[in-house]
Amino acid sequence: MKFIKAFTSGAVRAFRSLKALFIIWLLTFSMLAVFAFPLKSFMNNALGNTSSVSLLNDGFDLTYFMDIGEAFSPLMAAISGGIIIVLIVFFFFYTFLNGGLFDSLLENKWAYKPSDFFRSSARYFLSYIVIKLLVLIMILVSMFLVIGLPLIIQRASSSGSEGDIFRLLFVLRIVALFILPIFLLIADYSRVWLAANDYKKVFKALGYGFKGTFTSFFSSYFYMLLMVIAQGLYALLVIKILSGYAPDSSGGLFLLFILTQVLFFIKLFLRAMRYGGVAALYQL
Repeated sequence: MKFIKAFTSGAVRAFRSLKALFIIWLLTFSMLAVFAFPLKSFMNNALGNTSSVSLLNDGFDLTYFMDIGEAFSPLMAAISGGIIIVLIVFFFFYTFLNGGLFDSLLENKWAYKPSDFFRSSARYFLSYIVIKLLVLIMILVSMFLVIGLPLIIQRASSSGSEGDIFRLLFVLRIVALFILPIFLLIADYSRVWLAANDYKKVFKALGYGFKGTFTSFFSSYFYMLLMVIAQGLYALLVIKILSGYAPDSSGGLFLLFILTQVLFFIKLFLRAMRYGGVAALYQL
């Protein structure tokens, strides 16, 4: 069955692409360090000695930060502006690295070279950006039609209680969850086709993305749906683990650092498994 082969082959391909995943992890860590160290220095200057930081062990207290005086406003401005910059940078950053990752998953061999990874990343960078933006527009439009428009109509009609609106929103979110895998499949099949054929024809790739998605729809769809659910549950598990961890020593902070890196690498592996499964479906 294609569905089973997608899972097994996706896991094997992700495992054989550990070298590519390690490159992505290392570059991500380096990028985060570039943003983290200036922020840490700024907060140290604003918050003062380390004893004041220890007051946060029992939870985040916003009033404490508001008491730091004139440093509060520039701190919040720096954080809000920095988040936007970080999101934009990482959008292009991961789009670039996805070219090498898809190529590695298609090659499906241990001897994949880092030079090939970066060569493929550069080759498909612009094409992958266009595909990502076009699919993102499709998702936004579909989410507006599925969630936004019904809510606007419901509120404009002035019928139904707040409870009815809440139940409607819950149902619409479930519908959106079942629609999302279709667009993810279109994006992944398009990128796999580009990597497999060494082309840069974006719209032809998108055409194959639709074709590949609906040619073997049920096996592809259920594979992607389960991967989306698995990644979502994993994200909730990570939040649960990290929210309950409160280090109170330098050793605890070091263990927290190791834990976050391991959890992040597992996240990368799950993403590679998703891409690898689609690559396997493409080559079946």
